[in-house]
This record gives sequence, structure tokens and C-alpha cells, in this order.
Amino acid sequence: MSETIVALLTLGVLILFHELGHFLAGKRLGVYIHEFSIGFGPKLLSRDSEETEFSVRMIPLGGFVRFAGEAGEKDGEDTHIPKERLLYSLSPGKRSMILFAGPLMNLFVATLAFFLVFSIVGFGRPTTEFGEVVPGYPAHESGILPGDRVLRVEDVEVAEWEDMVSVIQSRPGIPTEIAVERDGQELTFTLVPVESEGVGVIGVRSGVEFVRLGVLDGVKEGLKETFYVSAMWITGVVGMIVGKVAPEVTGPLGISQVLGEAARHGLGSLLYLAGAISANLALINLLPIPALDGSRLLFAGIEAVRGRPIDPEKESLVHLVGFFLLMIVFVVVTYKDILRLMQ
Repeated sequence: MSETIVALLTLGVLILFHELGHFLAGKRLGVYIHEFSIGFGPKLLSRDSEETEFSVRMIPLGGFVRFAGEAGEKDGEDTHIPKERLLYSLSPGKRSMILFAGPLMNLFVATLAFFLVFSIVGFGRPTTEFGEVVPGYPAHESGILPGDRVLRVEDVEVAEWEDMVSVIQSRPGIPTEIAVERDGQELTFTLVPVESEGVGVIGVRSGVEFVRLGVLDGVKEGLKETFYVSAMWITGVVGMIVGKVAPEVTGPLGISQVLGEAARHGLGSLLYLAGAISANLALINLLPIPALDGSRLLFAGIEAVRGRPIDPEKESLVHLVGFFLLMIVFVVVTYKDILRLMQ
């Protein structure tokens, strides 16, 4: 139960920051905001400020910021609001800034989560020592022992574990010389990597050291990890489109389960997964799907190119239809998640 609560809170925080990005950008540009909501459906909690209502709703599957003028000039709720504070009165460029602020905030949260993992919580980093030597594989048969530190593979100096892995994987069935350090002495072994799934393996696992990076290095690695996670997501989507990767979609229920499992493995695992989900959430929202930020950005771009505004009521109708279609997809995905969890 506690893991489920942590998972739901984590999703809620990611949604909160996404909508906060839209909210802060809208406020900065002077747009009147009727409501800032986390979730959909009936209100559970509500609090009014000078001009904005802050609410929490029953279905924690997203959220929204309701801007004045979003539904068009004929919205009776906006009659008392100055025209310059209505969303549709802004230029396409300024509206795009508000729309992009949500995904940008999620990318910021992703970087922050990764930074916390690298610099505050700490993480396990592979060393160049053999942590485990698996019996029956070439390394064990040749006499390599746990604790040996690899120095060279063939003529390649090994500064990081991946230096050795890349050479070994490229040499299945080929005699390979490995130099290691043991008790201050250099020893040399010759072994033949066996083939496994198309690459060479020798049956070893790296040792692991627990490290915390400095602040600047942590920020740098956080940015790099955000870029890496985003690139992997884009590669996966392209792979599904061209048919190289089997389509796989997980809904909020499945994500909650994964977050709950990460919580059981510790704060570092939870923060890393939250960062990855936050980056993915940013990219998903930039897809040109009706009701998502990407679709609204597309409309703003069309308006900028054609030089005249698109009827806000017609645009709102497109997004409304898109929202209901997304809800149908959500129901189907949730049903599949339930079936998978019951297996």
C-alpha cells in the first residue's frame, strides 16, 4: 500500500510541475487564469485566490490550466476580462511559449531528478575490477579471479569497464589476450570469448563502487542523462512507426506499478525512474495529437504561417474530440494493464 501511495504521489508531482510550467508562463505573459487543476472529474479540494481557483480532482490522470479566452471570444465567463488578458489575443509566438513551458518544465524536473541521484543519493558505478567470474565460462576456465583489475585487452588500455566490453563483444571465437593486476603483479591470460546473441562474452561482471558526484558534475550528468533518455524514447517511437519494435503502451496503472517497485528498491531507483518518466511525459505532450500541447503548438504554427487566427471554438472542438479519444485509449490500456497484473 505504501508503495502505491508513493507511486501516485510521484505521478501527481510530475503532473503538477507540467501544469505549473503552463501556469507560470501564462502569468508572466499576463493571461487571466480561471483554474489550475491537478486531475480531472469531480473536485475533491478547491481553493480560490484573487483570480485563480486551485483544485484537485478525482481522476489523477493529468491536469489542466484553464486560461481566459481559451474557448473563444464568445465565452460568457470572460466578458469582464480585458481583451489583452485573453489567451486568444496573444500572438502565436507567445501562445507557443505558454504551451512549450509545460514540457520544458518536465525536462527540468527530469534533470533535477537525475542530479539528485548522481550528487545527493549516490549511485553504483562499474569499476575495472572483476566483481564476479561465472563458472563454466572462458574467464573462469583461464584462471581469472574476482578482484582482478583489468589493465588491457589486446592492445587497448582499459580505463573504464566498457572499454573491455566493447573489445570482447567484437571477438566471439577469436583468441583474446587480457592483462590484469593481482596483488600488485601483472598477469596475462589468453581466452576465447564465446558467442551469445551475436556478441562475444567471457562470463564476468564488473565490480561496483558507490559514488556521489560534485554539484557541477552532477548537473552535467543530469543533463546528459535527460538527453540520453529522451533520445532512447524517440528511437523507440520511430522503431514502432517503421515496424522494427513491437508496439508497447503502458497506462497510469502500469506506470504506478513500476514506480511502486522502484520505491521498494530505494530512493535512488525511484528518483531515476521519475526522471525518465518526466522526460517521456515532456516528449509525449509534444506529439501533434489533439488535446496535447503538440497539437496546440501545431495550430499556433498554422496561424503564424497563414497570417490570421484560427477560430478558437473550432480548435477547442478538435481538442475536445481528441481528449475523448485519448480517454478511450486510456480505458483500453488500463484494461490491458489490469490483465497483465492479474497474470
